[in-house]
Amino acid sequence: MRFIVKILFSIVLVIAGANFAFGQIPAAQFDLETILRKAARQTVVYEEEFKNLIAKETKTFEKYDKNGEIKKQNVIESNFTVIQSEKDKKLASEFRNIISVDGKPIPDAEKRSAEFFAQLRKSSSVEKELEKIQAEGSRYDKNLEISGLTLSPAVVLSDNLRPFFNFQLLGSENIQGNEVYLLGYQQTKKSPFILINEKNNNSKDLSLNYNLDLPSSIKKSDVFLRGKLWIDAKTLQLWREERELAAQTENPFVLMRSDFEYQPSDYGILVPKQISLIQYNAKNSKKNQSNAVKDTQVKFDYSRFTKSGSEVKILDGN
Repeated sequence: MRFIVKILFSIVLVIAGANFAFGQIPAAQFDLETILRKAARQTVVYEEEFKNLIAKETKTFEKYDKNGEIKKQNVIESNFTVIQSEKDKKLASEFRNIISVDGKPIPDAEKRSAEFFAQLRKSSSVEKELEKIQAEGSRYDKNLEISGLTLSPAVVLSDNLRPFFNFQLLGSENIQGNEVYLLGYQQTKKSPFILINEKNNNSKDLSLNYNLDLPSSIKKSDVFLRGKLWIDAKTLQLWREERELAAQTENPFVLMRSDFEYQPSDYGILVPKQISLIQYNAKNSKKNQSNAVKDTQVKFDYSRFTKSGSEVKILDGN
């Protein structure tokens, strides 16, 4: 089974009718266009500040049987941070120093980390460097490859991706005492920056790369993104996102669902609290139609974030 999700980011790094729950539209402080523009600006602030933060990450893999019951679970704990490329200071990547697997500590984890960075400096290119970083942090992930999910919130707001989506102001809600705008988005046309089972386009712009097993009845051109954003009405930062990769067919269904939840920090930005990905196994039925059942879930849980320094210190808890 292939299950590869990548977010490639340069500075650091279906459509069926969307069934949005419409709430009462607030007395908006900003119109939709202003919300989108200011929220996009806040993602840039996040990208810059987040590079300096570290946390403990708990990554949980759950495999489901045909009845929807968990048949296998693996838990990987890491010291997580985002590091700049030695080859290109405009690029960065998520780095995971794995400290335990299924409750068993990794021997000499800090020593291995130091040795890894010594070898990393010998990389012949940026591409090789990023490949090594990804391989090191995912070496216990078996046949799964997931990277880049923390690097930029609300990727659909980026300058290169936004023109391929339609946005709606659906209403307002309250998260932890904060009024938030609820926005819906839906992809309206194919994008060279949203790749389905294709090679990386080597673009310097932010892009989404999905590598999935699709049934023969589903074409890559039938797969689109849709979702919702919860944006703080005062700070215009992202509190939450729901994102679905869905097939636009006679009987629409979701291929992958991603949920992003953020938490306050001491550094002026909302930071990841939990990211969850669910892959649905899509198969052809006898009538050559497709349906999807829950196959795999991956959850990333984060502790409080702190500033990195000469001595890495991980803070447990919320």
